[in-house]
Amino acid sequence: MNKKLGIVTLSEDVGRYYKEQLTKLFDSSVEISSYSFESEDLEAVENIDALKSLDIILISTYSQYEIVKNYLGRDFNVVISKLTLSRSGYETLKNLEGVNNAMLVNLSLEMAIETIGLLYSLGIDNIRFTPVFPTMDKVPDMDLAITTGETRYVPESAKKVYDLGHRLIDEMTIVELFVGLGLEEDLNRKVVKDYFDGLISHNTGVEHLLNKSNLLSSQLDTLLSLMEKGLIYTDGNGKIVSFNGSAEEIVKISGSEMVGKRASDVLPQIDFYDYKIKNRLIKINEEYVTVSIYRINDNKEKFDGSYAIVEDFESKENVQNKLRLQLMKKGHVAKYNIDDIVGESDAIKKVKSLIKRMAKSNSPVLVTGESGTGKELVAQSLHNLSNNKNRHFVAVNCAAFNPSLLESELFGYEGGAFTGAMKDGKKGIFEMANNGTIFLDEIGEMPIELQVKLLRVIQEGEIMRVGGSEVIKVNLRIISATNLDLAKEVEKGKFRKDLYYRLNVLPINIPPLRERKSDIELLFSYFKKKNNSSFKMNEGAQRVIKGHRWDGNIRELVSCVLYLDNLDKREIGKDDLPYHIKNEIEEGKIEEIEVGHIKDKKQRIVLQILYEAFLNKEKVGRKRISKRAYSKKYHLTEYDVKGILKELSDLKLVDISIGRGGTIINKKGIKLIEENE
Repeated sequence: MNKKLGIVTLSEDVGRYYKEQLTKLFDSSVEISSYSFESEDLEAVENIDALKSLDIILISTYSQYEIVKNYLGRDFNVVISKLTLSRSGYETLKNLEGVNNAMLVNLSLEMAIETIGLLYSLGIDNIRFTPVFPTMDKVPDMDLAITTGETRYVPESAKKVYDLGHRLIDEMTIVELFVGLGLEEDLNRKVVKDYFDGLISHNTGVEHLLNKSNLLSSQLDTLLSLMEKGLIYTDGNGKIVSFNGSAEEIVKISGSEMVGKRASDVLPQIDFYDYKIKNRLIKINEEYVTVSIYRINDNKEKFDGSYAIVEDFESKENVQNKLRLQLMKKGHVAKYNIDDIVGESDAIKKVKSLIKRMAKSNSPVLVTGESGTGKELVAQSLHNLSNNKNRHFVAVNCAAFNPSLLESELFGYEGGAFTGAMKDGKKGIFEMANNGTIFLDEIGEMPIELQVKLLRVIQEGEIMRVGGSEVIKVNLRIISATNLDLAKEVEKGKFRKDLYYRLNVLPINIPPLRERKSDIELLFSYFKKKNNSSFKMNEGAQRVIKGHRWDGNIRELVSCVLYLDNLDKREIGKDDLPYHIKNEIEEGKIEEIEVGHIKDKKQRIVLQILYEAFLNKEKVGRKRISKRAYSKKYHLTEYDVKGILKELSDLKLVDISIGRGGTIINKKGIKLIEENE
């Protein structure tokens, strides 16, 4: 059943814009609806009932949340959005010259002030903004107006208008939505990462402002007060000259004890001259904090001081708490077994055979394969066939956690190890999986410093909690998975060679769907039945489906089934297929080769190999044709293949184009063969 996400905003346009953003990030498995106060959507009883049925609600401001709460009560899953600018909008504003004063136009006084605060936090310190909104009594007499997508409310008196575009939903809000919907694994999809790359971080302006030699102390105090993270600023002599309230709370030292004193005396744990320190976990006054150090230069690029950004472990714990709960809830039980691996192709039968043979061993297993091939399904099947099947199966995605948190998740921590830590400490994932199985998904994303500690777990069967001194023995089966080529990652220095060989004792590679196309029809039937779908596909649609590459593998196929089911049609034709699937095939203009009248079996088999290569968009030469013919029980030498290709050319079934090395192409001009492969 599809997940349901609702958006509540003041403006109908803003709601529509947020919906467009989120629709691009979530696939068709999430239904998104929007409601606005402007359109009086919350006055309709049917909309209130619809809101109550949602899995999660995104609300643009806290004041709107208070109103919605009156309609729905307290028992609903809500995320209050935090917004930022796009990179293009930020650059537009940053590059404005000679502008000292401007109107900041938005829907309400509250939203205008919020936007001004955002701009100041992003380092836009050269413009004095005046909030302007539709219901204000007197509009200020200013020539220049800046707005975030609300040009309709810009006063007519404005002579120049800069529209920065609607503010974008920030990275942490997106993470909370994915986690709240139980889709945290999809955070690694390219479309999500590309979206994050297009955002401006809330702390982008910090370095810009601190590096300005003419920064006034009043401006610095304003900047520091806006920052959520702790910030401590030292001058060129290493003395602390400024800080914010967050820093006082995090390091547990009052401002009066810091200002004017040497940083090395007050905070000896922090080296303000080591600019390589980024997100390092250290202990200050018995509390764990993460620290990053940045250098400040004057106008002549000479050293003029440093600043440290500090963040307490508790805040990071709170930020990722929902993600942790989702992962832990998912990880304790292996609900899939080998019968859930659908397929009758030789490739998938080989995978099943390996699973059965390797399940009883306690040696590490490395499952490799493209995204969407079903690596966790294989891992759970291994566990359920093992001697540990009645014990814990604990799964963790190594790419889902902040690197500084991953260690405490894997190894656990002692009571009092950091602010907000449980009194009696907490077991880590390795302890939870003791005598059972631990599944380390996306192992290739594990930080290099943690790889050393994982190696010790494998070699010695020992762990030590964060903040602890006791060595704890563990006995567990390690299954890891990745869509990366770890051998190449080793060559790049991103993955330890010794760990790679320790993990890769029993390798299982899952073939992509394009290499097991005979399973596509069976998989479609399986997921249709699982989804209670009743549609049927005509011959044209079936032919396109079989010819598609399925780069997203099983995950893409499942999404396709859900898409077709939601069309609510009995018969699906080629034109009903998802755009990217039918468009790919239409571009190729596939024309099936009629080989029924060809009596020569060797010619028939070569044509068949060429056609299969065409569907898969592969380049094949004589050597590869010879190998594939052999797999089909036909013995053809490369010399034989050359002769058969000449015969087929004479029959006008293929054309030979004499180019570099010589190539063979079909009538539509699609390259099928390169002789020098």
